[in-house]
Amino acid sequence: MKTLTKYFLNGILVLSPIMLTILIISKVLVAWDTTAGKFFPLKVPGLPLLMSIVVIVLIGYMASWWLSGQVLGYIDRLFTKVPVVQFIYGIIKDTVTSLLGEKKSFGKVAVITIPGTEMKVIGFVTSEDLEHIGFKDYVAVYVMQSMQWAGNTVLVPKKNLEILEGVKIEDVMKFIVSAGAVSSVKNN
Repeated sequence: MKTLTKYFLNGILVLSPIMLTILIISKVLVAWDTTAGKFFPLKVPGLPLLMSIVVIVLIGYMASWWLSGQVLGYIDRLFTKVPVVQFIYGIIKDTVTSLLGEKKSFGKVAVITIPGTEMKVIGFVTSEDLEHIGFKDYVAVYVMQSMQWAGNTVLVPKKNLEILEGVKIEDVMKFIVSAGAVSSVKNN
């Protein structure tokens, strides 16, 4: 009976990530098809998603033109003037720009030593100049939480920070999100 239980648990360990990934992707695709399907009357599975991708690419392409850039600039300025909208739009725009733009926010992987302990926390340096908010020798570090899409930004004295050179951000994210279970991160 112990062997059967062991095989059952191994099966769950192997199948869970695969099944959850398939479930999440299928739910997202169905939700996307359902939502986008309201705008596209043709009932072909995946077509609304494909059409949406094409529209997004076309908008990105047109945004590189001068006139389209002017129109998008006008919309941008309009959104930054409406009181509640400017707050929401600003946060979303800044976040998307920092993650996908030319200047990425997560430029360096860092290890923070908790003063008075031997404990360390791993995170991503998001800003190295905090003088404008009164923190001269501090840096901003985003510390992700395991098993969630959340985290905290902490202000850390530079003396308590160690930058990890040659470590891929993607590897560290996998390490953190998996609560340390996925370990392709190597300390130099």
